[in-house]
Amino acid sequence: MIPSELLPDAPAACVDELEEIERLKGALCARQARLVAQLAELSPGSSDRSLGGEVGMARHESPSRGRRLLRLGRSLVHDHPEVLGLLQSGEINEARAELVCTETRDLAAADRRTADREIAERLREQPGLGDRDVADLARRVAFRIDATTAERRRMRGHAERRVWSRTHGDGTATVSGRIADHQMVAIMASLGHRAETLRASGCDDRSRAQIVADLFVERLTGQATATSTPVRIDLVVPAETLLGGGDEPGEVAGLGPVPAQVARDLVHASPEQATVIRRLFADTDHLVAMESLSRLFSGLLRQFLELRDRRCRTPWCDAPIQHGDHVRSVARGGATSSHNGQGLCLGCNLMKEEPGWEHTVVSDDVVEAHTVEVTTPTGHRHRSTEPRPPGADPRDHYVQTRPGVYSLIA
Repeated sequence: MIPSELLPDAPAACVDELEEIERLKGALCARQARLVAQLAELSPGSSDRSLGGEVGMARHESPSRGRRLLRLGRSLVHDHPEVLGLLQSGEINEARAELVCTETRDLAAADRRTADREIAERLREQPGLGDRDVADLARRVAFRIDATTAERRRMRGHAERRVWSRTHGDGTATVSGRIADHQMVAIMASLGHRAETLRASGCDDRSRAQIVADLFVERLTGQATATSTPVRIDLVVPAETLLGGGDEPGEVAGLGPVPAQVARDLVHASPEQATVIRRLFADTDHLVAMESLSRLFSGLLRQFLELRDRRCRTPWCDAPIQHGDHVRSVARGGATSSHNGQGLCLGCNLMKEEPGWEHTVVSDDVVEAHTVEVTTPTGHRHRSTEPRPPGADPRDHYVQTRPGVYSLIA
């Protein structure tokens, strides 16, 4: 932190320094791009997955973001030297440089160089363009250079269709879908038309936006509120919170922290909601061990890993867990146990098998919080420690949440 006595004493000076720092950030990002491209040149036998993981960890980003930064560095150095120069001088930032590279990546190599010169010239002529303007500019240039680029881009986009979600921490969440553009138009038109019909009837006091959101849930689940959908909830909640005397938040796997009252409501959900509360073992600082004779993490042991780790254990990766992984492989004598297990996303599990990557458990079984040390191909080391359960307390209690359902609550 800069000592307060070194800070500017006038508003204009504050703004001047902000602008200067932004230019310096551009120069540093350009340097990082060149270093990434150099790393790739010096590692001819390494896969993009391995190199992306190395880049991501060095920049304290997820391996997925690291692969994007690897593509960006290569593209700027080899295909967009003019745009790289704008980044170096601070005329554009890293995000806008990445937009240019993304919008032109379907062009042939020679065409990308042509696009680079034209885009850079336009950016110099029109300083101050926002993200959308930069993306539109790059897209128009790419389409003009090669008309088939649009079709290739469209085919690639359709191949990447998917649905994902994220929570906002305020009791709401966003469900997003990458689908064909004409399907999006049809969906929104259908929802909008029905919402207008309900509003016109005069019998519905919800706003148009609320009606559209409720119709979205109704049409996906077949129910007006989706409260009757059978679900399994993996909930960790302190005993004091459960019994109504504490305000420590609970934790729902795949969702994150929930307020104390929400946790109590989930535990005491009515039978009509068909909610199942899974049992969970915990002590003061971390979840205790479980072991299996199987070579695969399945059943309660798999659920244990998901509850303990919550998200992918690779440092700076917060993707959902997809694989139960043996930290030390079975082939090398590793046991199928919580101590030798970790939850990883698909990409990180594949990256772990690349040459030069090594994962090692460095914590004592049960006594310490589960900690894994990741060694990268360049010899750099990063540690990942399991998150603490909410309201960890030395007192463990089995609690009958409703007839036939028992939970061990910490």
